[in-house]
Amino acid sequence: MTSDIHDPSIAIDTARLHLDAWCVGILVRSLCHELVEAASRDTRTDHRQMSCGAHLQNTRFSLGANTHRKLVVGRCQACKRGASSQETSMAARPKWHHTMQEARRQACLAIDFYNRPGDRRSYLDFVVHMHLAWQNLLHGDRVRRSETIFYRERNGRYEKNPDGTRKTWDLAQCLKHEYTDADPIRQNIAFFIGLRNKIEHRFQDAFMATTGPHAHAYVINFEAELTKRFGKEQSLSDELRFPVFVQALTPEAVDAHNKQRKRLPKAARTYITTFEANLDPAVAGSERFAYRVELTPIKGPKSEADMAITFVSQKELTEDELEELKTGGKAGTVFVTEKQREVGLLDKMLPKAAAEAVEGQIPFEFRTNHFARTWKILNVRPGGNSKTPEKTLAHYCVWVPAMSQYVYTPAYVQKLVDLLSTEAGYRETVGSAPRRKVSTLPKGKKSIGSSEGETG
Repeated sequence: MTSDIHDPSIAIDTARLHLDAWCVGILVRSLCHELVEAASRDTRTDHRQMSCGAHLQNTRFSLGANTHRKLVVGRCQACKRGASSQETSMAARPKWHHTMQEARRQACLAIDFYNRPGDRRSYLDFVVHMHLAWQNLLHGDRVRRSETIFYRERNGRYEKNPDGTRKTWDLAQCLKHEYTDADPIRQNIAFFIGLRNKIEHRFQDAFMATTGPHAHAYVINFEAELTKRFGKEQSLSDELRFPVFVQALTPEAVDAHNKQRKRLPKAARTYITTFEANLDPAVAGSERFAYRVELTPIKGPKSEADMAITFVSQKELTEDELEELKTGGKAGTVFVTEKQREVGLLDKMLPKAAAEAVEGQIPFEFRTNHFARTWKILNVRPGGNSKTPEKTLAHYCVWVPAMSQYVYTPAYVQKLVDLLSTEAGYRETVGSAPRRKVSTLPKGKKSIGSSEGETG
């Protein structure tokens, strides 16, 4: 046994074994280094979807503690590099964008409920989802404009929901800040706010027959406001189509339509009649309050009158082209002539009137000079020497060239009332400390506690 230990052949085999183990160690470490480098160069791996744990599962070997630790570090760095490149290549969407998309989704869902046939139709669901669509639309636009959408208590703190989150404005509150009382769009939305709790499913056909024009205006107004506030690319026109229906196209259908109207519950009929009776005739007759259409089937063979209409701007034609179109032009050509329209300034205010309207609703003094500071701080309009005076925030201020004067909207007055109701808000918006209003007694009046029967 002792001779075996000192046997030269055994010593050579042992040396070879150590040499082989050393070579294997070098090869393993080299392999690990190459794996780490290859992983960092691999452009096919989506680092957003594969975590470090997944990386390790794909390359886990029995390499020993030190080598495995190096592999972990290398893979984590690769993940960090991939994540940082993804974050820089795609910026996060703003919050208002998601709110606006939710408004579009709710509107499409509402219209789907309206257009479904038979028992699958639900007018109540249409009204509910359009309510949510309008609320999300106005919330999203106000957030985009950095306007508030939260209720506040008298001390200026935010009102809270039972779960501790801030309480957001309901749709009725949004309407007060976005539209005037005389706006048909506001009255159309208010009409459905009151109608919402009066709809009964068993009478839904009667509701649809009676308030169909209002429902059409409800949707058309939404589409108009959506594209006006967020751009034409957000339009729903690519997702909606003209529905196919048979109502009011035959005498029998007309009779059925009239019978449905008579089945409307008395409470709902009273609400509709009273609501419309209290409206200004101009508002009640506006297509933005109730959109009425009449479909007339065209009988006989197709003629020139059925061709598509071509609109041609008269301003862009030469005299020869204009004369040629007038004498020998094809049917269906319409000349478009531009003309100026009167600007509606009925509800707009000059600075003095706007300042007085604000002061009447806040506990502090607010004069014209204070008013001037607000539009400068809030960037509502350009300065007096601007070469582009028309570049205003049109929702709050309008430039009138004929008067060379700026006028302000009720929405701007309401915005100032919201901002100036607290001392902190007043300081931030006006740039100076507020002074509380002091009520003075009219001349000849005696203060409380004085004796009327006293004589000098």
